[in-house]
Amino acid sequence: MLALLAFVLTLSILVLIHEWGHYIVARLCGVRVLAFSLGFGKVLAKYTDRRGCEWRLSAIPFGGYVMMLEKDSLQKAESQGIRVSQEEFERQSFDRKSLWQRFAVVFAGPLMNLVLAVVIYAGIAMVGTYEPSTKLAEAPASTQAQRAGVEEGWRVASVNGSEVKTFNELRLQIVGYQGERDVRVVFVDDGGRRHDAVFDLSQYSGELKQGDAASHLGLIPYAGAVMVGEVEKGSPADAAGLKPGDTIFSLEGRPVKNARAFIDEVRASAGKSIELGLKNAQGAKRYADVVPVKHKLEDGSEIGRIGAVLGAMPEFVLTREGFFGALGVGLEKTWDMVEVTGRVLKNMVIGNASTDNISGPLMIGDVAGQAVQFGLLSYLLFLAMLSVNLGLLNLVPIPMLDGGHLLFFIIEMITGRKPGPKTLEISQKIGLLFVLFLFALGMTNDLTRILS
Repeated sequence: MLALLAFVLTLSILVLIHEWGHYIVARLCGVRVLAFSLGFGKVLAKYTDRRGCEWRLSAIPFGGYVMMLEKDSLQKAESQGIRVSQEEFERQSFDRKSLWQRFAVVFAGPLMNLVLAVVIYAGIAMVGTYEPSTKLAEAPASTQAQRAGVEEGWRVASVNGSEVKTFNELRLQIVGYQGERDVRVVFVDDGGRRHDAVFDLSQYSGELKQGDAASHLGLIPYAGAVMVGEVEKGSPADAAGLKPGDTIFSLEGRPVKNARAFIDEVRASAGKSIELGLKNAQGAKRYADVVPVKHKLEDGSEIGRIGAVLGAMPEFVLTREGFFGALGVGLEKTWDMVEVTGRVLKNMVIGNASTDNISGPLMIGDVAGQAVQFGLLSYLLFLAMLSVNLGLLNLVPIPMLDGGHLLFFIIEMITGRKPGPKTLEISQKIGLLFVLFLFALGMTNDLTRILS
């Protein structure tokens, strides 16, 4: 239910912003807007403003539309009780406006999706956020990072010349280069020395089933000491006196480097007493012996568990800007997202990236629901990313999308003639088939992910 509500909310916001772009520029160009609807189908509620625009809330909440005065909409408008005189049609019809005005009205929808992303990124930059830094943990064995000599504590400075300051920026850049061979990454060690390495992402042409491309390369965010979270009552951890907030700094006298290695050793120590070095929130040290109990997994294998939630805190960096700096950040991050999305689309078209990357409404709803659960910041970042994707998708030169209309306007600029009715009819059918194909592909990918 949360996924459905999050999907409807997300789609409604994106559609509202997109259609408002069409609406406001149409008004500025003197085009009469007959109706603005959030949703399709039966009109549940409506209000007519002093300009004659009917604002509608419709039953099917998966989209929306702006109905402008034009030849194709005139008859439909009159059937809905909206009367338009011939003089109004000649003066306020979309068809009668100049080529540049029509171009601006259509382009305004996708543009507003990009503007929304800029506003979100800029707003977050002004408020300030703590994000994991690009400081890296020890590279796992047999990964490209390990073979390239990347060491624990190094920081990633740039990916193919694009500077990255947080691990999320690093992950985004790496995702954008999936399917490409020579991806140059610059590292900086603790002494400030630069190290260059070239990574091959051609093997990651499809959707990664576990983790992401960065982790598969061996680029793992650095995590500090192992922290104790919730402790299960009556568990070995409880009996040994482990408390939430304790830091585990040693195991059998050896320093604990990271949570993953520590958990692996605990799992391998079922029934054996192990000594843990602990430090409380005030910094006082103590030692405790704990015996992991045997726990049987679904596959029949046994592991040791101590009954405590364990984790590690990565290094965070604070990013905060003033108004103009935040605006610059908003523009930069939106452009970065445009570049990444454009590269992914390009690689799918030329075959370097799989169409498995295309998601449908089920996946979008699921991710939207997860983003809501993680909090407002997570949801806003997801909304910005999706807004950029929607804006760019609408600019693809396919009939039925805004990009298809813009393509016809460009042809009209070159030839001086509008496409004929037959051309428009055939192109609309082709565009509809393409949109249905994308929808079916996205749904198929969603169902495959769910079933697997």
